[in-house]
Amino acid sequence: MIFEQHFVPGLAIASYLVGDEKTSQAAVIDPTRDVETYIQFAKQNGLHIKYILETHVHADFVCGSKELKTRLNDDAQIITSGYGGDDWAQAFADRHVQVNETVEFGDIKLGFEHVPGHTPEHIAITLYDRSRSDDTPWVLFSGDFLFVGDVGRPDLLGEDQKQQLAHELYQSVFQRLDAIPDITEVFPAHGAGSLCGKAIGSRRSSTVGFERKFSESLRPLPEDRWVRKLLDQMPMSPPYFKRMKAINRDGAPIIGPELPGQIRQTAKAVRDRVCENCLIVDTRSKEAFAAAHIPGSISIPNGQNLPTWAGWVLPYDRPVMIVVDDPNDMSSVTTHLLRVGFDDVRGYLEGGIDAWEGAGYPIARLQTMSVHDLNRKLDAEKRLTVLDVRTEKEWNSGHIDGAIHIHGGQLQDRIDEVPKDGPIAVVCGSGYRASIAASFLLRHGFDDVTNVIGGMSAWKAADLATT
Repeated sequence: MIFEQHFVPGLAIASYLVGDEKTSQAAVIDPTRDVETYIQFAKQNGLHIKYILETHVHADFVCGSKELKTRLNDDAQIITSGYGGDDWAQAFADRHVQVNETVEFGDIKLGFEHVPGHTPEHIAITLYDRSRSDDTPWVLFSGDFLFVGDVGRPDLLGEDQKQQLAHELYQSVFQRLDAIPDITEVFPAHGAGSLCGKAIGSRRSSTVGFERKFSESLRPLPEDRWVRKLLDQMPMSPPYFKRMKAINRDGAPIIGPELPGQIRQTAKAVRDRVCENCLIVDTRSKEAFAAAHIPGSISIPNGQNLPTWAGWVLPYDRPVMIVVDDPNDMSSVTTHLLRVGFDDVRGYLEGGIDAWEGAGYPIARLQTMSVHDLNRKLDAEKRLTVLDVRTEKEWNSGHIDGAIHIHGGQLQDRIDEVPKDGPIAVVCGSGYRASIAASFLLRHGFDDVTNVIGGMSAWKAADLATT
């Protein structure tokens, strides 16, 4: 058996390719939208991808099943869950499966278990290597049902459904999982960093037995107590999750082999596009953005956290123009955006910010200060507001006395809570999220905004007071 895990940092997505050496056939499980990696791996290993499987309707990224099938000239079968009713049936699938059905090629047999709780239709996929055992599953592709050290969160569909789903998850964990032996290896759809669980471990695989013995989420409790513990202190979920659910239920538009947005745009064209309702996203470093940027642009530095924060803060109804340090960054920036459903990328600023300045167009700047400067200003400037944009858990672990707390992803909806009658110092963990939040404040007419470089990590390292 050929086995490959493809892991995407940031969104912490894990997808899989399994191949049978006798038949040279393969299956891909929970693919992301950038499907070239599966096509190339299969080609390099002499495999033909015949099956594409989804464990559930994903909420945090656009699934790549339709894209992969199209790139394979439709010579593959998409297989999804047959549970959950019409609201959860992925219409683009060729086959909807239930318990007791199988998919077989060569020595590989794939079975299915219905494990609702994270979502109503969720299935887990068991893999049998019949050259070793026909009745004991070697691998469990657990999707978002079971993670390393955690289980999938049941609250992504809203308050009305979370209690019912939490109780269904309890049944899945303590009854349906009983059919899987301890020795079976667990390969989930996410690792640490994903918002699809509350406390996902850093390892990317485990065994059913190890999780039964050591995972707090699998520790037996009376059902009501287990549900209360599960739902306690659940992290905030980004608003784009609801959009991802709808896209993945109906099927995303096909991208094709050529990435969109790889088009150079002159400074004049970019300026004109702003007037056409095009949003400028500046993916340079927070330091470069602070030094000079296009007025009204949004700072989201390129890197593994770009797709998460794009989903948190960018509107989906606006075309996007990109500012990059290096044109070679555009492929990664576009891929990040496509993973969370931003398809309308119109191009990038040719020549970067230097070209914009050279054309004589206005430049904006974002002030920065050190934590020591902030500490001094707090004593001297009574009107200074410290805006902390970290998570609630981070805030509770220690914050600057007198600061106001608004999660960075909620700033657009709560911007009226930020005082406009004095300077604003924005703080996060290190300065990354603060740059994003500060760019929104500048865009909304706040004219005295500062990013605190180093954030609360630097504040605590300097032994400055927290409460």
